[in-house]
Amino acid sequence: MNQELKKKVDIVVGLSRLAGGTLIIIGSILVFFFIQAALDPNAIIEINGVPTKDFSDKLIAVIFSALFFVLGVVLSFAPNKALDKFAIKIIKLSS
Repeated sequence: MNQELKKKVDIVVGLSRLAGGTLIIIGSILVFFFIQAALDPNAIIEINGVPTKDFSDKLIAVIFSALFFVLGVVLSFAPNKALDKFAIKIIKLSS
């Protein structure tokens, strides 16, 4: 791997880890609030502008928010080799 490609790979990997950390924080906050809403039978959440108290809708919101957290953990703690291979593929596709 030449120096220019190595610099680009390092930038992509660093940004991926930064994005992962951000997703962990955002996902944690969302999951915290949606779990509270799911456990409160009087809590109202809006889905597509329609207020609802349905437990299944609240549970779907918790699961969807948890995906942000899971994606953040994967990006933050993935092995360097895996992220390097992923970054090389992205760079070669964009070139």
